[in-house]
Amino acid sequence: MKNFKNIVKTLIVLSVFFTLASCKKDKEDPAGTDSVSGKFEYQNNSNNINSGDYRAGNGDGAWLYFLTPEFNGVQIRFKSLGNYVIPTGSFTYKNGAPYNSATNFAGGSITINNVTDEVNGGTVVISKDGDSHTITFNLTTTKGPLKGSYTGILKKI
Repeated sequence: MKNFKNIVKTLIVLSVFFTLASCKKDKEDPAGTDSVSGKFEYQNNSNNINSGDYRAGNGDGAWLYFLTPEFNGVQIRFKSLGNYVIPTGSFTYKNGAPYNSATNFAGGSITINNVTDEVNGGTVVISKDGDSHTITFNLTTTKGPLKGSYTGILKKI
């Protein structure tokens, strides 16, 4: 009988051990392909944005990039800020002189299925809370309006 109690105790301990060992946390997708951080509307189609980043502008400003899971994207250009600077505030399209980096953005583009359309007007609003940015854009292109928003951390490229 004493042997039986020891065997039962051992089986209980082993079952608890194997149960705990088999439970592991699922890997989270940190801003990966499954997360949606925003969306944009273009030519009557809605596109989810799953990542945002900012890039150097060859010594004269910065680009903001917003990409879809299909690698379509929106790019917005800011001049006269220095590389890797993300401005905050409200900005109106202006690519010629006089250009004011505090109130203007210099353009951009949208690429859908490897076809690019240039931005030729509109507004961009950028705010920051901690490391997170909220960006809304209401732009015009030669092929129609481009509207969207993004909220999240912008990755430096």
